Amino acid sequence: GIEVTLKARAGAKDRLYGSITSADIAAELEATTGLVVDKRKMELAEAIRQLGSYEVTIRLTKDIVPKIKVTVIEKETD
Repeated sequence: GIEVTLKARAGAKDRLYGSITSADIAAELEATTGLVVDKRKMELAEAIRQLGSYEVTIRLTKDIVPKIKVTVIEKETD
């Protein structure tokens, strides 16, 4: 399957400063794989607010519903 890794700043207990949205995932998916997916086709119950791995379903059509793995890791601070 397809795997996407996003980097985000995180604080205590791996909570993100801000959040990762379906728009962020769609942009990273396009940047890393060249696949263009409408953010509205991503089934993300709510924005991702913690580091970790998540399974996101993309509803391309009624019958084509792939899942991708989204991993959020901590961004290195300068």
